Amino acid sequence: MILKDKVAIITGAASGIGRATALLFAKEGAKVVVADINDKGGEETVKMIREQGGEAIFIHTDVSKREDVERLMEEVKKRFGKLDILVNNAGIVIVKPITETTEEDFEKLVNTNYKSVFLCTKYAIPLIKDGGSIVNVASISGHVGQVNHAVYGGTKGAIISITRALAWELAPLNIRVNSVSPGSVETPMLLGDVEIEAKRRGVPVDVIKKERSDIGALRRWAKPEEIAEIILFLASDKSSYMTGADVLVDAGWAAG
Repeated sequence: MILKDKVAIITGAASGIGRATALLFAKEGAKVVVADINDKGGEETVKMIREQGGEAIFIHTDVSKREDVERLMEEVKKRFGKLDILVNNAGIVIVKPITETTEEDFEKLVNTNYKSVFLCTKYAIPLIKDGGSIVNVASISGHVGQVNHAVYGGTKGAIISITRALAWELAPLNIRVNSVSPGSVETPMLLGDVEIEAKRRGVPVDVIKKERSDIGALRRWAKPEEIAEIILFLASDKSSYMTGADVLVDAGWAAG
């Protein structure tokens, strides 16, 4: 119960890495706030947490909108009176050549993936008292080049950069800020990404999945739960001397 009595907001917790992290945090004693635009998935995550004996609430939140983020923090303050952990996990991917990427695509990616980190961090800081931890979910795409992922990779590189800057800025408040960069993880978002690539190339989905697996030294995809374990470590006092770090969890992809 390394998060006993901690209050944690996890954005994008309706599925994938966010859901796995929410379940793990609750198991470790945290009071979990599931923040997502997906009402059905968010409520399902809360139900799963409660069924395993944990405490959680769902707050509908579009993390790209200031008014939604402000309301999220107000609700957390009203319900719990504090915040200990913020996991900026919400994100989307759009797979297109740069010549086909529209300005609308660009703005949607930047607002959902990067602006959300700015907004959630900005409005969470007054709630985080006596120290706390912020974990930003970046990506291997912030470290390596990927065809048809230029804008997506740019947003993830920005997350890694803002993590470093915030680590210094928030250190006087005893708030640690770290990020995690997953490789290929079996989530609905990545599976959708693979389907788009398979259709574009006219090959079976399994061909793309194998190619993605073979990029890493371990030759497999990660389960969301494996990434959640690293997020838990960064969020907890187990990583008390870490700030400004980006942890690659990519099966050795960036090392190849």
